[in-house]
Amino acid sequence: MKILIVNNRYFKYRGSERYFFNVKGGLEKAGHTVIPFSFQYEATEETPYRSYFPEPITGRGPFLVKDMRLSTAAKIRATVKMFRNPEVDGKLRAILRDTKPDLVYTIYLSFTFLPRILRIIKEEFGLPVLYRLSDYHMFCASYFFFRDNQSCDECLTRPWSAIRYKCVHGSRMASALRTLQILFNRWRKDYRHVDYFICPSRFMRETLIQHGPFPKSKVLHLPTFTEDLFREGWSSPSGKAYALYFGALVPAKGVEVLVKAFNRIPHPALGLRLVGDVEPDYRDHLLALLDDAHRPLVAMDGELKGEALWEALRGCACVVHPVLWFENMPNSILEAMSAGKPVIVSAIGSMTELVEDGVNGRLVPPGDEKALAQALEGAADPAWVAAMSRGARERYLRDHTPEKHLAALIDLMTGLAGKTTATDPAGPV
Repeated sequence: MKILIVNNRYFKYRGSERYFFNVKGGLEKAGHTVIPFSFQYEATEETPYRSYFPEPITGRGPFLVKDMRLSTAAKIRATVKMFRNPEVDGKLRAILRDTKPDLVYTIYLSFTFLPRILRIIKEEFGLPVLYRLSDYHMFCASYFFFRDNQSCDECLTRPWSAIRYKCVHGSRMASALRTLQILFNRWRKDYRHVDYFICPSRFMRETLIQHGPFPKSKVLHLPTFTEDLFREGWSSPSGKAYALYFGALVPAKGVEVLVKAFNRIPHPALGLRLVGDVEPDYRDHLLALLDDAHRPLVAMDGELKGEALWEALRGCACVVHPVLWFENMPNSILEAMSAGKPVIVSAIGSMTELVEDGVNGRLVPPGDEKALAQALEGAADPAWVAAMSRGARERYLRDHTPEKHLAALIDLMTGLAGKTTATDPAGPV
């Protein structure tokens, strides 16, 4: 098959991009052709299809809105393109016309790739569409169901709540625009052009079925996968063991709760290592939460990749993920389980699907510093670590291997590719 995969970014950044490159490699290894369609950022990796990539609505520079310094004119242009972007439409038509894919798989669209592209794919080219949901952008202006350091799903029943609470970058105007776009997309019914929605977690699937106007039969659960990080014969590292958190160091991930919980432990048998991108001010804030006795026991690394990340994972006693929002099956937990590491997570959203308390790790109430501190103390017990390690590895092999995910995805794609309805593969000019 020839598969066009749409994702905002064609470079490795966070979970959706890691999934994108993992699934791209897996499909290509299985003999399929993968055609990427993304935005043209400065960080975009080279590909023969790069000339088809449209300009980001806020320019090629920093790819996070919070890092951008836009003029008034640039803000107006970006606002207009939130609702109509002729360049995206034209570039999409060109790549569909020139490459003639059998189907389209969208991984991460957000507000910059409008759902309007679904209408073009289906109505003009008659191609099947698979739509993967990495977050809650169809319902929530900030994507995360999270505000004031706690989970919040008020926008499911009151979509204008985001404006009241200034959920998007602390701006009432930005929140209003994003809310208006969500409602506009619903009114235009762009999502009706999707053949199947792919939900990495059962929690996401139930949310979509309960609150989206989609038939239950179109909403599928397909767990995420990650590469296998386990290595036969690896020996335990020397030095003091530690609990490891890796991922973005931001409030929604519960890192403040983690640091405060660690500070509660009178004489920690384990250290604490935090790996991931962090803003300098937030790093200082986290360190300030620790007293003089605990601060030397906490290491804060930047983002690690490849062998460096593996070494950090190899040296830990457990991985901890004290998330506060309804996270949609994070890669870090899957990677930890693939390496045979116990996981301590918040009992919220899809976390309860990944971790069975006492089998492959611990579940703790989200935001509960005392319970998290007790779980971290328990992770110092070698017998507990050994038992949970076996459970973690077994869970990975059962549900989250590349082979299992790709077999199900390819089977679904193969069935859809045979139902292509386009009579004119060239499409309109």
